[in-house]
Amino acid sequence: MGAGLDTNKDASGLAALSRALTEDVGDKNMDTLKILTGEEAVAAVHALNDESRRRILYALKARRMSTSELVDFLAKKDPDNTIKPQTVRYHLKELERSGLVKQDGYEPAGNGDTHILKKLWRATAENIFIATGNLAALPERPAADITTSLDIIDVMRKLGFAIPDEETLKKTAKEFVEWDSLWRRGRESAEDTLEQVSEIDPKVYVALRRILSILYLDDHDYERYWTVSRQVTDFFRKAFREGVGRNPKVY
Repeated sequence: MGAGLDTNKDASGLAALSRALTEDVGDKNMDTLKILTGEEAVAAVHALNDESRRRILYALKARRMSTSELVDFLAKKDPDNTIKPQTVRYHLKELERSGLVKQDGYEPAGNGDTHILKKLWRATAENIFIATGNLAALPERPAADITTSLDIIDVMRKLGFAIPDEETLKKTAKEFVEWDSLWRRGRESAEDTLEQVSEIDPKVYVALRRILSILYLDDHDYERYWTVSRQVTDFFRKAFREGVGRNPKVY
C-alpha cells in the first residue's frame, strides 16, 4: 500500500512549524510606547487619516490577526461596506511603512490541512506617539500620589518584601510622593534648556529631562531630593533583604 497523506500528522506538523516560526515573536515584542519621528511620523499621519486603518491598528493592538481575520473584523464594524482582501493588504502595507504594524509570524491557512501558511500581523506598540518639534509633550507616567504609592508597596508585600507596620508604611508612601514631586519642580527649566537643541532623539530627551530637572532644583530642594531618595530606597532595600532577599531561591 502506497504512502498516503496523513492529514492529522501534517496538521500537527504545521502547528509545530507555526509555533517554531512565532517562538521569538508575539506579545513580548510589542513595545509599551513607540515614538515616531521624521519620515515615519509623516507616514503615520497619512496612514491614520483613514478610518479602516485606524480600526485595523486598534484590532492589532489586542492580538495578532491575519488578513482574512481583519477582513471579517472590518466587515462586522461596517456591514454596509464590502471589504476586499486586497484592500486590507494595501492598508497593512501603509501601516507597516509608517512603523505602526509589523508581520509577526505565520499560522496554517484553513483548518490545518494545507501546507499554505498565512501571515499574522501585530501592532508595534501599545501606545504610539508622533513626535514633532515640541518634545516637551512626550508622554510619561503620571505624578505619584498616596494611593499609587500604597499600591506599589502592597505589590512589593505580595512579592515577599518584609513590609513593616502600617505607620512606617504610610510614612514611606508620603516620602515616595515627595521624592517624585521634587524633581518635577525643575522640569520647566529643563525643558527650556532642551528646546535649544534643534535635533535630539526622543529617548535621549526623556533621560536628559529627568537629569536636568534635578540639577535645576534650588539648593534646599536639591538636598531634600537626595535625602528623601535615600530614605525611600533604604526602606525598600531593607524590606527586600528581610523578605525575599533573606532566603534566595537557587535554581
